[in-house]
Amino acid sequence: MGTLRALADIARKEDKKLYLVGGFVRDALRGTQSRDLDLVVSEEAAWFARRAACSLRGSYDPLDTAAQHSRVRTIADDGLPLVLDFSQCRGKNIVDDLRLRDFTVNAMAVSLDDYLNKQDWQGRICDPCDGKNDLAAGILRLTAEECLQDDPVRLLRAVRFLHKLSLRFDPESKEMLRRNAGFIGNALKGKLAIEFFKILSGSRAAESLRVLHEDLGILSALFAPFGAMAATKSNGEDLLTHGLYTCELLEEILLGNVVSFPEMLPKLSLHLQKDVVEQCPRFAYLKLACILHDVGKIDRRSGKSGQAARFFSYELAGEAYVAGLVKRLNLSSEEGKLLSVLVCNHSRPLYIGKEAEGLPARLRFFQQFRDSVPELVLLALANAAADRWADGKDLVTRLTGLLEQFFAGAAADLPEPTISAQDVMEFFKLPPARPVGQLLEAAYAAQLAGKVTRRSEALALISKLLEQAGRREREG
Repeated sequence: MGTLRALADIARKEDKKLYLVGGFVRDALRGTQSRDLDLVVSEEAAWFARRAACSLRGSYDPLDTAAQHSRVRTIADDGLPLVLDFSQCRGKNIVDDLRLRDFTVNAMAVSLDDYLNKQDWQGRICDPCDGKNDLAAGILRLTAEECLQDDPVRLLRAVRFLHKLSLRFDPESKEMLRRNAGFIGNALKGKLAIEFFKILSGSRAAESLRVLHEDLGILSALFAPFGAMAATKSNGEDLLTHGLYTCELLEEILLGNVVSFPEMLPKLSLHLQKDVVEQCPRFAYLKLACILHDVGKIDRRSGKSGQAARFFSYELAGEAYVAGLVKRLNLSSEEGKLLSVLVCNHSRPLYIGKEAEGLPARLRFFQQFRDSVPELVLLALANAAADRWADGKDLVTRLTGLLEQFFAGAAADLPEPTISAQDVMEFFKLPPARPVGQLLEAAYAAQLAGKVTRRSEALALISKLLEQAGRREREG
């Protein structure tokens, strides 16, 4: 309350009207406390935000200069971070401003003075769109269809609020969302990525994305290859349905409902909660990789009509689609690299432990992927579960063993290999395939044993192995 009273004092001194709006009012009515406050200032909102940042000893970030939308980060009386978003009142008054918002449950406001000083502040809420009744009835309703065209990111936000607040769509609003799905192509990339990753960071991401795809037709409008995945079948199931199911099973695995490794879950949770970029945790990218992992199969299909489809080199083909999504959402190179690693190598953990040379394969796996090892293992587990454990239950033992070794420090202090896959493919004119990995594992095992120290020695060893393989093939 101390922070809010300080803001009220500034507003009185500067003769400004200050309103709490949107999510803060909605959450307060639901009995929850928000650490993110949306405030509308009657005039000179950017100046007021700078004044507030100075008074509260917080940071000031101008988000949209034209709209006078600014963010102040400070520390509240309880010692925890507090985010204050200030915006200029649109229209002639607060009623006009609220009518321009997205959903009725977010189109409520109360003056800061009333909230602080009136016991009946709930009765003083400005509610021109009847949001209070919709909230009580559990309904998510658009304020107007035009709001979707004004800011197409609201097409995604609708589904996020649907599940975050446990609401149900107003039928007319649901039809409006369907009608306007194509406008998602007009959304600003930065805002689109933020909202998309908020969905992925939620506890019910798979369910939300399924609604976006099956009920609203928004997912393929967001990124065309999602539509191509939905039109491509593998093992009797389309690729997008399989990807969404894989994501759903990942969420269940992380809750301990599919695979039982309770001693591992706290370590996995700490690892996956690390941000790749600000407010985008690693598990959000893992969920996206679950959905996309088979995207390369779109144009790698072979086989005659009526026969079971086969897909060649599809994992590597997925890299181009990942690059397309990175560009679509304007993601950073770090985000793109993580997604590419997961999509293009999602089958790698399945091979570890199958070969006789299990230790070299594991060590090279740890060395090559380091911090991405847990994500790759979890993706392989979720994918195997989505395939109804087609590779056998022993797979769980092998994959959880990889997690145990990773958290025991197996990836630490491993040297860089003397040779890369690209070196091997170019020197020996080999295509990208599993045998290249096996040759690299043999070379890395020799390197760890001290038998190989230079690139030339690794190439000589691989040349010898290829000669032996060729001899066996001729004799066999």
